[in-house]
Amino acid sequence: MDAQVAYGFHHLRNEKPRLAQGPISNKLIYSGYSCKQGWFFTPCMSDPSLRGLKNIVRMYVKKANCSEWEQVSIPSSVRSLVALNLNNYASGRNPWGNLKPEYLEKRGFVEAHVDDGLIEIFGLKHGWHASFVMTELISAKHIAQAAAIRFEFRGGEWKEAFMQMDGEPWKQPMNKDYSTFVEIKRVPFQSFMIHGD
Repeated sequence: MDAQVAYGFHHLRNEKPRLAQGPISNKLIYSGYSCKQGWFFTPCMSDPSLRGLKNIVRMYVKKANCSEWEQVSIPSSVRSLVALNLNNYASGRNPWGNLKPEYLEKRGFVEAHVDDGLIEIFGLKHGWHASFVMTELISAKHIAQAAAIRFEFRGGEWKEAFMQMDGEPWKQPMNKDYSTFVEIKRVPFQSFMIHGD
């Protein structure tokens, strides 16, 4: 849902740049898309099978130091999945939260750090849930923590999925006869420095 709203906003901004000329107008437009596309209210989606993501996506993870993919179930209430390798999201918020050691141990997680080689995957249920997460009153729905993630998208009632990476949204076509895979993993980084004598 978050990517769908971002896609609508970016599409409008590209078509009619005069409408999105400042922070206040941008926030109003973004809010309008959020309500219109069902992020806060879903009266047009009376069929529960169309609401959650688990009907169109399967998620697999590779834990640290493991070579096998393990399927992770996506809670039926989740309507937006986020994968982060940073501690912050949406202008510096910490949706993963500062979790207690007992909770981390119980879930098999470790404390999230930028340089730990792990990706945190969490879910947002709807606009109200996301709002409370962004104001840091609650943390997001913790789903997994892994070294790599693979999403398998397959259509049906849905013909496309909205996605975004680093704030750039797009529409991913889906088909009921074949799957689309998106894999996220850490790539070894080498830095090069140029210097003169």
